[in-house]
Amino acid sequence: MVYVPSLPQPQRLLLAELAGTANRYSIGEGRGLPREVAVAAVRAVTDDPVLLGIQAGVALADPYGVSQPMVELLQAAGADMTIAQQHATEVRERLERIGIAGPSDDGVVDGRPDQHGDGQPEGRYG
Repeated sequence: MVYVPSLPQPQRLLLAELAGTANRYSIGEGRGLPREVAVAAVRAVTDDPVLLGIQAGVALADPYGVSQPMVELLQAAGADMTIAQQHATEVRERLERIGIAGPSDDGVVDGRPDQHGDGQPEGRYG
């Protein structure tokens, strides 16, 4: 969920729709479709570079990097990547304040040793 209380309600609703569409075409069931189909679907929701950038910022802040395909899709759709970087910083700060951090180099994820970003113990599916 994108938290941007400074935006008017209609833009927040558009961001929610954008999040679902970008997810579907980047990491969801539509991820195998041609890039131009995915970009067209995202632009059908909005072609506003600021809103695209805000959503890209959420994806950039993903502590596990799973959302990288979404970042690439939103960038291809015209996201303002300066806005994306700024919003990613805000999102990361919020995540840190509530105790959510990304995978560490020592094999500890979310306080659980020998875990990777996929939540599987080390070596289990290696």
